[in-house]
Amino acid sequence: MKNKWIAILLITILAILPGIFMLMSAPRVEAQTASASMTTHSWQVSFTKTLKESKITEDNVYVTNGNDQKVTAAVKLGEDKKTIFVSDLAPGSYKLHVNKDAFVLGGPKTTSQVIAFTIIEKLEAVKSEKELQQYFKTLLANSRKEPGYEATAEIEKSEDKASADNSSTTNNQVEGVEEGDIVVVKDGFIYSVKDHGITVVDAKDPKNLKLATTIKLKESQYISKLALYDNLLIVIGDKYLEKVGTSMSTATLYDISNPKNPKLIREVGQEGYLQDIRITNDTLYLIGNMYPNYWMLREQKTVDLKPKTFDSVEGKEYKSLPLEKISILPNTMDGTYSLITALDLKNGAKTTANTKGYLGGSSGLYMSENALYLTTPIYDGYSVPATSRVMDMIWMPRTTDTQIFKWNVDGTAMNFVGTTEVKGSVLNQYSMDEYEGNFRIVTTEGNAWDEQQISRNHLFILDKNLQQLGAVKNLAPGEKVYSARFMGEKAYVVTFKQVDPLFVIDVANPKQPTVLGELKIPGFSNYLHPLDDTHLIGIGYDTEQRYDEYSKRNFTVTTNMKMSLFDVSDFKNPKEQSTVKIGGKGSYSEVQYNPKALFRNKEYNYFGFPVVLYDAGKGDEVVYKGQGAQIYEITANKGIVLKGNIVNKSTGDQYENWEQRVQRVVYIDDALYTIANNEVKSYQLKDFKPLDTLTIK
Repeated sequence: MKNKWIAILLITILAILPGIFMLMSAPRVEAQTASASMTTHSWQVSFTKTLKESKITEDNVYVTNGNDQKVTAAVKLGEDKKTIFVSDLAPGSYKLHVNKDAFVLGGPKTTSQVIAFTIIEKLEAVKSEKELQQYFKTLLANSRKEPGYEATAEIEKSEDKASADNSSTTNNQVEGVEEGDIVVVKDGFIYSVKDHGITVVDAKDPKNLKLATTIKLKESQYISKLALYDNLLIVIGDKYLEKVGTSMSTATLYDISNPKNPKLIREVGQEGYLQDIRITNDTLYLIGNMYPNYWMLREQKTVDLKPKTFDSVEGKEYKSLPLEKISILPNTMDGTYSLITALDLKNGAKTTANTKGYLGGSSGLYMSENALYLTTPIYDGYSVPATSRVMDMIWMPRTTDTQIFKWNVDGTAMNFVGTTEVKGSVLNQYSMDEYEGNFRIVTTEGNAWDEQQISRNHLFILDKNLQQLGAVKNLAPGEKVYSARFMGEKAYVVTFKQVDPLFVIDVANPKQPTVLGELKIPGFSNYLHPLDDTHLIGIGYDTEQRYDEYSKRNFTVTTNMKMSLFDVSDFKNPKEQSTVKIGGKGSYSEVQYNPKALFRNKEYNYFGFPVVLYDAGKGDEVVYKGQGAQIYEITANKGIVLKGNIVNKSTGDQYENWEQRVQRVVYIDDALYTIANNEVKSYQLKDFKPLDTLTIK
C-alpha cells in the first residue's frame, strides 16, 4: 500500500513538474517596435508571445492619445498571431494598451503592455543631441546582441545603345541610370581598375596599344568601380582613415579632357561602407551604410554618434553631419545609418554635395530616374533576455521579410516618401522595378531546403505611396528565386530546386497580375537579359540528378555553364529555343553573378563574357582547361552561335592565373579588347583575329 502511494506521488510530481518548470523559465513578454510610423502606413508592434484572435477587442486592445483618452483606430492581428497593426490615426502621440488576457499563455511573467508610439505626416530631422542619444539608448535597452557589421552580401527595358563614339557602355539595369563598372571606355581610351590605381590605355590604334598613364591612389584606398560623366572620370571606393579611426566611402573626380594627363578636381566622402552608386539627371548618388559605436554609451562615455563627411571643396577636415541632415526612419529600430550623398555633376561638379543620414540600415537598392528604393531584411527574431542568448549564438536560417524605403529624387533634393514591408527576401536589384509610378518586387519566403515549412515565392505591386495594389503569391512552393527580370508589362521569374521553371507573368494590370505560362527545364539561369520584346537570354548552370546512398535520396548538382535563348512570343507557352553548354563541371563566368561582365554589340548581335573553363576529373575533382572570353551571336532567327572562342588553353596549370584572367570585354569601333589585370589584348571585331597585346606591370 505504501509503495502504491509513493508511485501515485511520483506520477503526480512528474505531471506537475513541466508546468512548474514553464512557470519558472517562461520568458517575460516583450515587445519589438519602432517609435514612429507615417500616416500612409500602419504602425506595428511584435510580441514574443502569441495573442488570442478572439481577445483582440476594444476592451483588451485599444489606443489612447496624449491626454490618455481612448481614440478610434483600426487594430488588426497579423498572420503570425504575434504582431498587431494599428492604422487610421491622425498625426500625434499615442499609446497602445494590450491587456494580459489577450495573450494565449498566461503566467506570472505575462503582464499587460503599454507601448508609446507616434504617427507622423512627414519625416522630420532630429531636433537635438539628446533626442539622438535617447534613440541609441533605447536601442541598447532592447538589443539582444552587440551591434554587428552585417550588411547583406539587390524594369524599364534597358536597351543596348552604343555611345556617341561607337564603343562599349556599362550593362545598366535601367536606361538613363548609370551604375558604373571596373572598366569604362571613352574617346578611344580604356580606363580600368588595377590594384590601388587606374590604368589608362590608348586604344585608338588597336594594332599599337599604348599605356597612356596610370592614376595612383593611396594604398589605404580600395577602388570598387569607375563611372563617366562628360569629361569627368568618377572613381568610387573605400579608404581607411587611421588618424580618425574610421572608413569612408569616397567619390574622387578627375578631369580627363586630356586622358594622358588626368587632373584631380575634387573628392567627396561619407563615413561607412559603400553599398552602390547611381548617376542620373546630371547627379551622382553615393549610397552606403555607417555603424556608429553606440554600445560605448554603456560605459557612460560621451560619444559623437553622427556620421562624418568630407568634401575637398570645403576644406581638409572631416565634419560630423549636422542634426538637421539626420532623420530616424519610421517603422525601424536599426542602429545603422543609411547615408546618401547627392552631387550635382554639371559645370565640373563645383557645387556643394548634399549628404543625408537616415537611421535605418539597408542592403539592397533599386533606382529609377525619379525615385530611389532601399531594402533591408527583417528577421523573425525578437529581443530576448541575456540569459536566453546562448541559442542566438547558433546560426540557423530564419524566415525574413523585406522592408522597403522610398525617396523621390530631383537632382540633389531627396524627399522621403514612406516605408512598407513585404513577405520574403529579395534576391538582388533585378528582382525590383518601377513602371508607370508603381514599384514591383519579387521575393522568396522561407528556405527552399526546409521540408517542414516549404518556401514560397511572391510578386508584389505597390503604388507610388508603397500601398499594395496587387500580388501573385505562393509561386513554385518548395523552390526559391534564382533570377528575375521585368520588361514593361511582363515579368519573368526563374525559380529552382531540381528543375528550372521560367514563369511568364502579366503585370499590365497592377491590381491583378497573372501567371500566363511556365517552362520547366534542367538547370537554372542566374541572370536574364532581354534580346527583344519576345526573347530572353538566360545565363546560368546546367544540372544533373544524383543519388545519395546514405540518405537514400536524390540530390541536384551543377555541372557545366549553360546559356539559353527563351522564346516568349507565345506567353502561355514559353520555349527554350536554343541552348549551348559552356565548358564542363566547375566552369564559371563572373557574368553569372555580376551582369556588368556582359559584353554587348548591337551591330553584330554579339553577346559575350569572360570564362574560366574546367572539366570533370576523377571522382569529384575538376581539371583546369583554360581561361579567356567567349563571344556569341544571338538572334531570334539563328539562336545562339559561338563566334569567338578567345580562350588561352591550359599548359598543365592546375588553376587559372588571376593576373591573366579576363575581367571585361569591350569594343571600340571595329576592334574588340579583353582586359585582364596585367594585360590588354586587341582583336578584329569581325573575325577575332589577334592584333596586339599590351603588358601592364
